[in-house]
Parts: sequence; structure tokens; C-alpha cells
Amino acid sequence: MRTLSIAVCIIVFSGTALSFDAGLLALHPAAVSLQPDEAPASEPPTASTSVARFGAEGSRWWIIGGGFASDIDDIESVNLFGAFGYFIIDDVEIQGELGGWYFSQPGDDAGAINPVLNFRWHFLNHEKWTVFAEAGIGIMGASDDVPEGGTSFNFSPRAGVGFTHEISGSGVRLLLGVRWQHFSNARIYGDDENPALDQAMLYTGVIFPF
Repeated sequence: MRTLSIAVCIIVFSGTALSFDAGLLALHPAAVSLQPDEAPASEPPTASTSVARFGAEGSRWWIIGGGFASDIDDIESVNLFGAFGYFIIDDVEIQGELGGWYFSQPGDDAGAINPVLNFRWHFLNHEKWTVFAEAGIGIMGASDDVPEGGTSFNFSPRAGVGFTHEISGSGVRLLLGVRWQHFSNARIYGDDENPALDQAMLYTGVIFPF
């Protein structure tokens, strides 16, 4: 009889414990739920580098290039230049350019430095390519008189037309152009020392987004 009582107590106690545990599990189902392996958190997408549309107001560009000019007579010149361009409004660009020149001419040849303020209007802009007109003026200081019989200081107005074309997905563009290039001292030293020089110039370059 005592053995039977002990057994009954054990069963009752066990049942109570099971009920108590079941209550806990009901309150905290996460304690026994089998969670699948969580997928590793994906990295936030990185913003792709965007290149401003060429010709968009406020966009900025670097330009490097060179050209060859001749007066179709006896003076030839070579030009290397670097420039910074900024679009003040859509398709209208202002440039600050620094050029170096070498003049092969009668008498002494000359080297020169030529800062220029230049304006370009890309009147046809199809994004991948543009056609532009340009005009600018600068000052030039040379190692000798340019041309011979003139002065080593000259003004350098110019005007021309050209073409740009995108050559890479990063926005790099090819530049081609032709212009009239003039050098004279505007008669500041008198008519006798202002023979002036007019040349036809072909030039090319590469344009980089800034």
C-alpha cells in the first residue's frame, strides 16, 4: 500500500511538472522552435558613380591636347595645351586654357606661353557627340619676336568649329577641331612693329570629367 502511494505521488508530481513546463513553452515558443539558418545579411548596394551629361549646366571637364598651325607660307607652329572647362548654362562652356607654342619662322625660332579665355557653344548635342563653335582671346609671351619684325608680346584672338565624341563609358571624349589663329600686338608699339600672323590650325585632344 505504501509502495502504491509513493508511485501515485510520483505520477502526480511528474504530471504537474509536465504541465508547468508546457506552460513555460507556451509563453516562450522560441525556446524550442527550430530556426532555419539565417541567410547572411546582404551588403547595402553601393551607389554607382554617375557621370554628368556632357553639356549639362554646372558640369566640369579637363582637356589636354595639341595642334599644328601654318600660315601656308613660311611660318609653322606646334601647340600643346591643357584647359579646364565649366558649363555656365546648358551647352555653353567657358574655358581657362594654358598653351605652349613653338614657332618655326624666318629668323630666330621662338617658344611661347599663351594663357587663353575661350568660349564654346555646343549647338548640336546628341550626348554621345556634339558639334560646337568657339571663340577666345589670350595673351602670349615669346622668347623672340613673333613673327620676325614684330614683338615678343602679342594678343591671340581665335575662332573655329569642332566636334566631340564619347569614347568610354566613364565619360572620356575625343576632341577634334579647326580654327583661325591670330597673333599681333594690336599696334601698341606702333604700326611699324605689328606685322601680325594669321594661321589655320588643326587640333585634337581628350576631354575628361572632373
